[in-house]
Amino acid sequence: MDLTIYGIEIWATALLFARLGAMIMLLPGFGETVVPARVRLAFALVFAIMLSPTLADRMPPPGDTVWSMAFQIGSETLIGALLGGAARILVSATATAGQIIGLEIGLAFAQTADPTMTQSGQLMAVFLSLLGVTLIFATGLHHMFIEGVAGSYDIIAPGAVAPVGDAAQLALEATATSFRVGFQIAMPLIAAGLIFRLGLGVLSRLIPQIQVFFIALPLQVMGGLVVFALGLSTGMLIWLDSLERYANWLR
Repeated sequence: MDLTIYGIEIWATALLFARLGAMIMLLPGFGETVVPARVRLAFALVFAIMLSPTLADRMPPPGDTVWSMAFQIGSETLIGALLGGAARILVSATATAGQIIGLEIGLAFAQTADPTMTQSGQLMAVFLSLLGVTLIFATGLHHMFIEGVAGSYDIIAPGAVAPVGDAAQLALEATATSFRVGFQIAMPLIAAGLIFRLGLGVLSRLIPQIQVFFIALPLQVMGGLVVFALGLSTGMLIWLDSLERYANWLR
């Protein structure tokens, strides 16, 4: 069955759109909730039409029944969701780091509006999330993800059944990497907080009359922000490196 409209093969474009749409909805930068879903899907559709002439020969023929065709579309959608979801898990490292940093600084209960999630969030986590999205576009990492979307057809062939076992391993590795990177971003604050609390413990034992709480809180906030500023660039470079390695793997 060969259906074309203005030279565009409908079946090949539909299969491409199924995977590309799922990936674009979740990829860093493009998949932020602040971007309307219709805009993301429209971009995915245009992208699928552009790739259709190149990848049409690799697309499997449509099934004999409606159910088999629906299974093919669903399988491509699942593959796109798995690949895009792994990237989204890596992005969540900033939220993990923000929660730890807020706890160490003493701003764990400070809430503010989070444009990337259309809801309120912890202050430091929101800041790191916004900084991360900015760095993705400032460093050109979004171009690598666009190339990775097209390159995903070399990793998993079009029409292949979704590899559930490999997907579970990918999700496990992405989750472990996300937590590891989050702790690496927050490590300067964790180390400084440990030293600070040990010093307060010694001070309270040496001079019991001092109200340690009233002295500690201002120093904790001020010193924590200083340490956070000093280690921010290194931490975000580690985060960008994890995303870049995943984008290169897709490519």
